[in-house]
Amino acid sequence: MRHQCIILADNPGAFVELCGISALERLLRTLQRLGLTKAILLSATPELIAQRLQDASPHRAKVALEIRGRGTGPVTAADVLDAWPNDEEFILLLRGDRVFDSRLLQLLDEHDSTAALVDSASPADLEPLVASAQNTSCGYFCGAARLSQRWAKNHAGVFDETLCREIGNGRVGTLDIASRRWPLASLRRELRPYWFPAPMPEKEKIAERVLLDAAQKGALDFPAMIHAPIENFLVSRLCQKAITPNQLTAITNIVAWGATFFFATGQLALGAILALAVGLLDGLDGKLARVKIETSNAGKLEHWLDAFFENSWWIALAWHFQATGQIPGAFRYLFLLLGAEAIAALSKWSVIHICGRTLDELGEFNPVVRFIGARRNIHIWIFALGVLFGIPDQAFKLMVWWELVTTAVQIPRAALALWFHGKIWAPGKDQIPVAVPDPDR
Repeated sequence: MRHQCIILADNPGAFVELCGISALERLLRTLQRLGLTKAILLSATPELIAQRLQDASPHRAKVALEIRGRGTGPVTAADVLDAWPNDEEFILLLRGDRVFDSRLLQLLDEHDSTAALVDSASPADLEPLVASAQNTSCGYFCGAARLSQRWAKNHAGVFDETLCREIGNGRVGTLDIASRRWPLASLRRELRPYWFPAPMPEKEKIAERVLLDAAQKGALDFPAMIHAPIENFLVSRLCQKAITPNQLTAITNIVAWGATFFFATGQLALGAILALAVGLLDGLDGKLARVKIETSNAGKLEHWLDAFFENSWWIALAWHFQATGQIPGAFRYLFLLLGAEAIAALSKWSVIHICGRTLDELGEFNPVVRFIGARRNIHIWIFALGVLFGIPDQAFKLMVWWELVTTAVQIPRAALALWFHGKIWAPGKDQIPVAVPDPDR
């Protein structure tokens, strides 16, 4: 982040807990992820703030905290000016009793002039949460603004009232959440950023559902759609515990390699059960990390670990079917499977690298391919059904052919997406489009 920030941190709102962490803790973790190195906490109860933040957390440890006291009563513009860092012309002013999507804070930090975040068209599912926020003629004031020191010196009175009045009369610019699209490539979906004041106890479940939904990836395959509500149920419980996402990743890998052992030794039913369990467990660590803002560099290794144990399953099954004579050419099937997976991965990577979005997000047909196309979850469901009906060898062959069919479909879809991108943007043009047009239209 380019700017320092002042956080208005007062009890009790700043310490309302959602999904295992307080609103203030969540804000500090979000700011660390955005690259902030220093934050000033302005509070009427500085001792309480210091006490609540005394436990070290690696997820906000890089943010140096300076706690400033102020008088009792509402925050005034003079209070904000007293806490202002001397060497900063602009700062971010954030309410510590608000929950923000990180994209909103990044948008505000990158803005070039004084501005406040507003929401002129809050969706119905957020309305119960945002209704307590201050309203202006431009929409709800979200509780975050980029202000200049000159602005703070020229205003007096209760801070929120003064700022909202200035927003209403047009003397403070606005960044309206509702006025733009919000594609989110990392989750393969378009996702409107969330924000809301720390909720009252009777509305905490609504707030937690918003956070869980915001951690859900889009363009799911069929098994993942079955897993999603189960994952949400488990994550809502796990986030109250001390378990970490990296510990969940370790547990998942132990179970996964157990499946490899059972596949290689011919205990196919046990292997299939463990592999099905991995399909569910594998989504928990990432979702927990996103909900509690505990993503880490170690977590990025998960995709490589997934690739290792996934390929170990196919190798173990090929070994078993070759050794038992059930499929004399089992290794030829294995090479077809791995080769098709590699080609499909290369085509999807090309779309991400060049278009900036995943193939699954583009058009109306690609999500359908994602829904039923060959992937680890689909393969394991096919194989588990084969074990159940006593035809595991035929199920293995079907997995391979389904992978070949899916790859044959994905290659021209990727080529079409790249062709559309090249038609719209080429080196030398002024701007890269946000999204590739729908190739199905």
